[in-house]
Amino acid sequence: MRRGAAAGRRVTVAILFTVLGTRTRTITAWSAPLVTTDGTATVVTGAPGGAATRSTASTRSAGSGPRKDVQALRAVAVAIVVLYHFWPARLTGGYVGVDVFFVISGYLITTHLLHRPIDGTRALLEFWARRVRRLIPAATLVLVVTLAASLVWLPQTVLARISQEVIASAVYAENWLLALTSTDYLATDQLHSPTQHYWSLSVEEQFYIVWPVLLGVAFLVSRRLGRAFRFPPLAVVGTITLASLGFSAWFTGEDPAQAYFVSTTRVWELGVGATLAAALHAGLRLRSNGVRLALVWGGLAGILWSAWTFTAATPFPGVAALVPTLGTAAVIAASSDGLRGGPYPLWSWRPVQWLGDVSYSVYLWHWPAVVIAPFALGTDRVTWVHKLVIIAGVLVVSALSKRWVEDLMRFTPRIARSTRRSFVLLAACLAVSIGFGGISLWQVNRSTAQAQAVVIDSSAPCVGADYLRTASCAGRQVELLTEPVRAADDKPEVYADDCWNNRPFTRRKVCSYGPADATTTVALYGNSHAGQWAPPILAEAKAKGWRVDTYIASECYSVDVTVSFSTTALQDNCSAFNRWARDRITKGRYDLVVMSDRTLQPLAGVSAARKTAVAQASYSRVMKTFTAAGSAVLVIRDTPGAAQSVPDCVARYRENLGRCATSTTFNGTAGLEPDPLSDAAEAMAGGMVSRLDVTDLLCRDGSCPAVLGGLITYFDHGHMTRTFSLTLLPEVSRAMTAALAGRTGS
Repeated sequence: MRRGAAAGRRVTVAILFTVLGTRTRTITAWSAPLVTTDGTATVVTGAPGGAATRSTASTRSAGSGPRKDVQALRAVAVAIVVLYHFWPARLTGGYVGVDVFFVISGYLITTHLLHRPIDGTRALLEFWARRVRRLIPAATLVLVVTLAASLVWLPQTVLARISQEVIASAVYAENWLLALTSTDYLATDQLHSPTQHYWSLSVEEQFYIVWPVLLGVAFLVSRRLGRAFRFPPLAVVGTITLASLGFSAWFTGEDPAQAYFVSTTRVWELGVGATLAAALHAGLRLRSNGVRLALVWGGLAGILWSAWTFTAATPFPGVAALVPTLGTAAVIAASSDGLRGGPYPLWSWRPVQWLGDVSYSVYLWHWPAVVIAPFALGTDRVTWVHKLVIIAGVLVVSALSKRWVEDLMRFTPRIARSTRRSFVLLAACLAVSIGFGGISLWQVNRSTAQAQAVVIDSSAPCVGADYLRTASCAGRQVELLTEPVRAADDKPEVYADDCWNNRPFTRRKVCSYGPADATTTVALYGNSHAGQWAPPILAEAKAKGWRVDTYIASECYSVDVTVSFSTTALQDNCSAFNRWARDRITKGRYDLVVMSDRTLQPLAGVSAARKTAVAQASYSRVMKTFTAAGSAVLVIRDTPGAAQSVPDCVARYRENLGRCATSTTFNGTAGLEPDPLSDAAEAMAGGMVSRLDVTDLLCRDGSCPAVLGGLITYFDHGHMTRTFSLTLLPEVSRAMTAALAGRTGS
């Protein structure tokens, strides 16, 4: 460790980990500029073996107090995030504002810990108590208010998930909950949770819990190994940072959906700030004004460039996240307050400093406003005027909560001077948020159970698809038979039976229904739009004693060319799954292969203009493989898609269901995307290949209603509910029987 000019002045402080069963050990810290978590520049001085003293000193020529560049960075970070969330199509990479916050937090906390090392259980608890007072009360207030607003304005279909996320956010595990559900293709089109932004706060809070212990253990181990084996802080912090960065780069390629949320792929971003703090602690100084100018302007340009150019398709937080994180570290390292030619005139502008000061509150309040405001306003189209008014309201509420919640809890002497009271405050906050979330979840689940207890006769006249099938049903009023909350959970049995081969497509799961020695065997092959046909197919098979085996995945459709995904690993795994499925189906010599797909993802190396033709040719080859093995093929045309979650829309517009009907057109057909699998089957129709199209039982006169014959059609944006799909059993039964007859020539 470089000691610099202050090498002769050491401070020996005790590091006592009674929680680890150790005796008091001494470590040495060298004086270096310290920026506390409040941004105040401080120097720690002392003599070897003596008690440390603290004195506040400026690290800039512009005066003492909080570093204005750090406050300004906070303002930049929160402004980027807010603009991105309100105008995602204009600032496509605004999510990098979170990464700026991570670096700032890593820098400030590590600087604090290096100059005031944890010297025992009491110091550790005091450190955590400060975090409690700073973060927990405001976060709890926002959670409670958000849940209350959700219960008033949001559809009942999303309340169970929101209640769960409130509980997860209260215990700072929201990022892990989102990671667990991020691979669910069906969840990608759900209404965003108003507490989803707590994922980043969860990452930070986990860092605050682990980091002081980790640094203390590193010092403890180095002391036990002796002077020759001491680990300088820079080596410890740098090693952890590089390890996390390497894992982040790898995991982002393997599973980008989960990688975005998990702490192990994000800790390196806090580690970038921590590494900078350790380097400065070790004696690094930047004395050249030219270098500092290059760092501050270059770092700021990197942050803004990534916010402007990154998109949802950018693999993140892998190597790409180096741009905003290193940019942030460069700005902090430049220490540009008072630097001639630097951004100090902008940094010191009072509105910028104010925004940096309230950035935590603004971050907490803005996202619930984004999600809930359209429902509270009763509109699907939130205008610029709406957004500006909402942002102004967020700023006002943030200022109030900063003054009367954050600062009150942090600086009230009775609380601030007592670690015990700080943890009592934590317990009270947890009790409120978890209790409120738990009661809400219990009530929502109770209502859902009552709705699901209603038995519906899907074969009754004019119910479901029969409303359009039977001419006499035209104009008849059929009451809503399914509650939206029931429809949202009314999925085919292949979901409950865990039959899916989801991302990263390395699983090989086959579900078998029916007798093992059945004389007629059926393979169901495709992605989730094949899985939605399982209820009528299984009903027909059960009635006739057939066996059905499933070969279904999500998103990965059944072609013999490469489907494009965000990473090469996903593309290769999807191709491998399809090869395995085709081989199993061919060798299984099924009597009938039922196929259906949503051909949504692009094809690797194929232009959008050529995608449909290339996919159609590929589907033709796949079907010929099956027919050559002696299997008949039945293709069911893909169902129309909706622009939003159908149950959510029905819950919101129950009295005006026309607002939920799909009326957009694609190639002149209401709600229909191109279906190259269906087109390939139509071109091959006759003999061993047949096709079923039930669009006329879902749509009429250019409109696809959300409710038909009293039944909600979809459980999300485009997958039929189990109950509604069973009303299509007559068409499915005839098509399967005809397909098998064509195979035998009877």
